[in-house]
Amino acid sequence: MQPIEHVVTVEVSTPEHSGGRLVVYLRHRPDDPLAVHLDFAPVPVDGPGRSAATWVFARSLLSEGVVAPAGLGDVRVRPGAPYETDVELCSGDGRCLVRFRTAALRSFLARTESWPPQVSDRVRTELDRTLDDILRCP
Repeated sequence: MQPIEHVVTVEVSTPEHSGGRLVVYLRHRPDDPLAVHLDFAPVPVDGPGRSAATWVFARSLLSEGVVAPAGLGDVRVRPGAPYETDVELCSGDGRCLVRFRTAALRSFLARTESWPPQVSDRVRTELDRTLDDILRCP
C-alpha cells in the first residue's frame, strides 16, 4: 500500500513575520495510520523526500479541527476565516500559524478514510500488543 500524499500551498505566519506562501505535503502512511505528517518543503533539503521541517500529529486532531477548535498541546487546529482552517504549531523555538483551505484538508481526510480494512486490522493489532506490553510491566 502506498502512502497518501496531498500537496497544498498554505499561508504561514509567525509573531515576527506577517506571512508568506509555502508548499506543504500532507502525508498519511500505512505504517503510521493514526498520524498525519505535515512536511514543510520550500525547497528540497538533502535530496528527494526530505523537507525543511516535519510535524507529526493525530489524524483525528486534524479531522476534529476543521469543524471546531481541537488540541491543547503543541498542535492546535481550528476553523479560521470562512473556508479556511488554522493549524497552530508551537515549539521551544516559537510558534507559527499555518492557514489551509478547508476544502484541501477535507479532500485529504476523505482519501485517508478510504483505506482498506487491513489498515484498521493493523491498528487494532498494534494497540492490542501495546496494551499487553503495558499491562505486563511490573
